[in-house]
Formats: sequence, C-alpha cells, structure tokens
Amino acid sequence: MASISGSEEERIEVTIRYRDVEKKSAGDLNSVIRETLKFLTETVPNLELISKISMNFDVEAFLTSCEGIFAATPEGVVILAPTERLADRDLILLHLAKIKFGFYLKKYDMETILINDILSNTKKSAGTIAGRLSEMVSEGLVERVGKGEYKVTTYGADRFLKEVLPQLKK
Repeated sequence: MASISGSEEERIEVTIRYRDVEKKSAGDLNSVIRETLKFLTETVPNLELISKISMNFDVEAFLTSCEGIFAATPEGVVILAPTERLADRDLILLHLAKIKFGFYLKKYDMETILINDILSNTKKSAGTIAGRLSEMVSEGLVERVGKGEYKVTTYGADRFLKEVLPQLKK
C-alpha cells in the first residue's frame, strides 16, 4: 500500500507497507523516488528470501493438526492416541507438545513442563528421560528454561508435526 501527498513546494511524502515492514520517505520527488526504489529492490527480495528460509510457528495450524491426538478437558489436556509404539524421544516430544497445545488453549498458565511431570507421564526411568532431554536440548528440539523445566522449541514443534504426529495417526 502506498499513499502519496504533495504540496505547492514540490514536497512529497510516501509510505510503503510490505508485510510487517514500513518505509516512510519525504522530500523532493527525485529523492523520494530513489529511496522508494532502493527500499523495494533491497527489502522486498530479502523479505522473500527470509520467509523461505525461516521457520515460523502457526498456532492455528498446530492446534488443527493435533485434532484427534489431544483433547482439552475442564481439567487440562489429555492424549487420545495410543503412545506405546513411540520411541522415548518422540514420547517426550509428545508430552512437550501437549503442554504447548494446552498453553495455547489457555488450559495451562505456562508453556513449560517439569521433568518430574515427564517422568510420571511417560513411566520411563529418570536416567532415560534426562539423557533424551539432554540430547534434544543439544539438537535444538527442546529448551531448558530452568532447573528441571523444559519447553518445546519451534524446531521441536515442527519435528513433532512432521514426524511424530504421522506415527500417532496411523
């Protein structure tokens, strides 16, 4: 969107909005045209490239994709799918994604889970869970936000959607 306004002194003002970026230029016609063209030739291709190489999190797509896997109840969020076939890492990712799901539905106040809750939910040994969490933190799938407190990263949520969900929907 561009808006142009001028005056008798040949002054021009232009505002360009492209996605979340805005550029305002004011001055004589030639300088505003140069600034506008520079903005368009430098910024727009960079934004296109950035959008192609960036990983973003779409909350609506996440919630929709989890339909039939998680369900919101008055008490919180439950896992509906059988989890016996999941590898330890995928099971941990499932429980982290469950928390994210509940957080976005306002069922949980925080987007994090304590290691003790992962232990009680997965029924795995403390050594197994601690080891897998350490690996997952190193890989960028999970973020440690405090002592014994974790949350799934954007990359981890993406992996959950692409690799764990299909296993659960079989």
